[in-house]
Amino acid sequence: MRRAILLAMLVVFAFATAAQAQSGGFEKTPVLSAADAAPPNLVKGNGFQIAERVPTDGLTTLFTLKADVGTTEVHGVETLALRVSELPALRELGKASKTATFTKALADAAKRPVKAAVQIVQHPVDTVKGIPSGLGRFFDRVGSGTERLYDAATDSSKSGGQRTEEIAKKSGQLTMDALGYEQELRKLAKQLGVDPYTTNVALAKKLDEFASVAFYGRVGLNTLISVVVPASLAITGTSATRDLIYDTPRGDLVVKNETALSAMGASDLQIRALQAAPGFTLSLQTELVEQLGKLGGVAGRPAVVALAGTLKTSDQALFLVRGVRILALQHAQSPLAEVAGVGTVFARAKDGTLIVPAAVDYVSWTERASRFARRTDLAAPQRTVLLTGRATSLAKQQLTALGWRVAEGTPD
Repeated sequence: MRRAILLAMLVVFAFATAAQAQSGGFEKTPVLSAADAAPPNLVKGNGFQIAERVPTDGLTTLFTLKADVGTTEVHGVETLALRVSELPALRELGKASKTATFTKALADAAKRPVKAAVQIVQHPVDTVKGIPSGLGRFFDRVGSGTERLYDAATDSSKSGGQRTEEIAKKSGQLTMDALGYEQELRKLAKQLGVDPYTTNVALAKKLDEFASVAFYGRVGLNTLISVVVPASLAITGTSATRDLIYDTPRGDLVVKNETALSAMGASDLQIRALQAAPGFTLSLQTELVEQLGKLGGVAGRPAVVALAGTLKTSDQALFLVRGVRILALQHAQSPLAEVAGVGTVFARAKDGTLIVPAAVDYVSWTERASRFARRTDLAAPQRTVLLTGRATSLAKQQLTALGWRVAEGTPD
């Protein structure tokens, strides 16, 4: 009986090996269970749960978050945690919008001349539904970033006047009405514990609505919102960054970031491209600047700024920021010699060890992973990839065979 079982196992293994060989040695990206893809507190909770089946794309996970305030698709565990943390704020805003106080204030605000309030603070949001995370670009073929950087900073499809107008909006060169509205927005976000520059479309719309009513309807936010939600601004790494985002006027914060980036050696072109990058909210820009600041004395920081300026989605921006955060933690433990931003962000330690941070959930051995692992510019006597998530057995096996040390569950 035991011999029969062993023979059956060998047959199954042989078929699996043959199937893998026919596919070029690569594996199909798996669909995980909810419990296997996310921690228990994000699988189900007060007024929400995620769908049981969680597809992966070789790097990250795609969750369907079903909540009492709506259903949305989310890329990655980190963003899932952020969206779950925003649910209490959405509930409170939803309840408050149905009160007589809000209805009257809304009517009063409608009587006043509103100077294009919705154009004052732009939230560079991108809907997840139907689009990939975009993280593949960090591990795919490497091309020249110079042209992409120039295009990101200048956008030749628009006239000089259009670009000037957009930069003015992003840089805080606003009317007094806009400054008052923006102050109400930050105050409301702080009271609710959320990012005033959130990429959550539903939340951004509600924040805009309440800030407009508070300013143009001339009614205190405490009258509209009676509760204070515990801070949940999980998108930034430190309380110092959170304080800056909540308490600093947008224009002042932009100038502060510009000054810090210039001091690191970033060019005007690199800084403008970062400010114009669609996925980089002011919150993420501020976090990037703070984490780069922790890499004092490390060569190459302008190259990371240049890479940031080419990113198109909030998923990509968050990936980069988390990567720099990982490198800052590494630098605090053992000083790095240089950082680079070629295709993805990576660093070299003083002993020559190559370090690649990868804020991804679940790595499969795909053609893309194989190309990345064989990149000649990432050759080094010792090289490590730091995954915030984990990798399949085959991916770890192949990476190890190619000279990589794979570290899973890296904190950021």
